[in-house]
Amino acid sequence: MKGKASYAIKKRGVSIAICISVIAILSCSDSDNESSQNNIKPANITFWNESSYRVDLYKNLNPVHFDPTTLVCTINAGSTAKVTMYPSMDQMIGDTFYPRYKVLLANSFYTGTTDIHIDAQRNLSNISFVVESGKSYTKTISQPQSGELVFNNGYIAIQNTTTSPVQIINATEILLKLDNKGVYINPGQHLGYYEITIPWHVDTLNINQLKAFSSSDINFPAFEMERGKLYRFTVSNTGVTGPTVTPINPVP
Repeated sequence: MKGKASYAIKKRGVSIAICISVIAILSCSDSDNESSQNNIKPANITFWNESSYRVDLYKNLNPVHFDPTTLVCTINAGSTAKVTMYPSMDQMIGDTFYPRYKVLLANSFYTGTTDIHIDAQRNLSNISFVVESGKSYTKTISQPQSGELVFNNGYIAIQNTTTSPVQIINATEILLKLDNKGVYINPGQHLGYYEITIPWHVDTLNINQLKAFSSSDINFPAFEMERGKLYRFTVSNTGVTGPTVTPINPVP
């Protein structure tokens, strides 16, 4: 009996020793992880926009379907922006930054309020690199060459020559003007500008439920909309004329 009791005590002692060792290892591991996390330092990144466009710089953007998850900064033409970022959680993947060039669609002379700039992208312009703890980087946003800028959506410009303000409705959606997010186009020479989203998986979009509304509906003719083009209409008391179609000129 004494032998069995002694064996049980020894066995229990071994088990306790193993538990203590495991706890010690886990404690060390937690301590190492905490120490490692405490040693992580932010990185400093200088983005130089050498282009003649104002640029919005995004991070973690799905390049196929426009999804601006994180706006990092806006950089004026010929200027720099300095940002502080912590390193990527997965150093094997790193970070990708997506520039969106701001292209002038219409100035205040045509809108009656403010200039309108729209987003365009340049193929193969994404900036990808591993952001490491405590490092400093300088990255350049280059000037697009002729024909390189690509627009995601289509655009409409409408002049109201009736005697009353009108709303523009696409199917059941009341459209908001790009300059001031207003819902009405007042009568006169100034135009209302609107953006129509074109799904990424199609090349053109059939617009067949567009109408102007004041005291009654005024229907627009159906048309095929392409990306990067401006469709101009005139709404009068007798109906709608247009569209006249022009490619958007990417002039800064």
